[in-house]
Amino acid sequence: MKKRSIKTRIIISTLLLFGLIRCIDDNITPPLTGDLNSTAEMLVYFESLGDFPNNSLAPGLINADEVFANIGNYDIVDIRTNSEFTSGHIENAQNINIDSLYDYVKINYNLGSPKIIIVSQSGQSSAYFTCLLRLAGFDNVYSMKYGMAYWNIQFADEWINEIGDTPDINSYTNQIFEKSDPSLLPAVSFPDPEAPIKERVEYRIKEIISFGFTYNEVYRYHLNPDLYTVCYGKSRLYNAPRDGVFGLRGHPQEAISYLDATFYHFRSVNFLQTLPNSEEIMLYDYDGQLGACMTAYLRVLGYDVKFLLFGANQLFYSRMITDVELMDFAFTSQGINNFPFVTGE
Repeated sequence: MKKRSIKTRIIISTLLLFGLIRCIDDNITPPLTGDLNSTAEMLVYFESLGDFPNNSLAPGLINADEVFANIGNYDIVDIRTNSEFTSGHIENAQNINIDSLYDYVKINYNLGSPKIIIVSQSGQSSAYFTCLLRLAGFDNVYSMKYGMAYWNIQFADEWINEIGDTPDINSYTNQIFEKSDPSLLPAVSFPDPEAPIKERVEYRIKEIISFGFTYNEVYRYHLNPDLYTVCYGKSRLYNAPRDGVFGLRGHPQEAISYLDATFYHFRSVNFLQTLPNSEEIMLYDYDGQLGACMTAYLRVLGYDVKFLLFGANQLFYSRMITDVELMDFAFTSQGINNFPFVTGE
């Protein structure tokens, strides 16, 4: 990997300054843009809005019981396919195609909708798009936790069929693998590089949304040991306790730890630039929802990232349900509700 250049140090110092101040105008002035590439400008902009991905608010989850209690008050947006929607959906939900999602949310945000709830089958794609919409400044958008799988048992098969322990668990280790040397941020191009940063961010987010949520582009069902593998979460997610299930077999070989709250290693002033800018990154978290959010964020910044669907719930579920530090992130049958749903359009 490349050693940190003088320009990179300038970028980080500038981002640190603005990360502390957190009060820049939407239109970044020429003296600032002279030292920052387009990705760094987006970072400054996101941090000025509160840095949602690197914040305790991420990934913007809302529980099914709150949605049920507010069916008549919240704007419920179901992003599943039309066939999935017609087979069963929440009453008053609107089935919105991904191509129309940004504009739909923008209109309803401006109309003063109290909360806009994005609903998917398992909560993975809804977390992904919720993060993108939050980056755009729509701070009333939420992803329903575990999607329709926690609404009613009729929709839980996908989750139930995926949780378990990987056959590769015996090769896992507690050995610490080091992050890569810092490198420059990826470069992101825009049709009009001179447009105000708010317009460029909107363009980039709409572009990422238009790519959709597809296997092998955004997520994977299995880890690939040949990729730069990131474990994103608590240190306990990375290292297993000696006396626990799979003692000392905490993570795959070569996997690298990046911490979430309260360290936020993906912040520009922390370890963001240790992510490789020219190779594929494979990320896993607890249950796929935070991982989906961070993947969305990193893809906006130009990184080639995929995340593991269902996260550690499909790697070491036995550990997830017995470790007090992880069990809140385990999908369980006890969490599935019996809320009513309607069929048809």
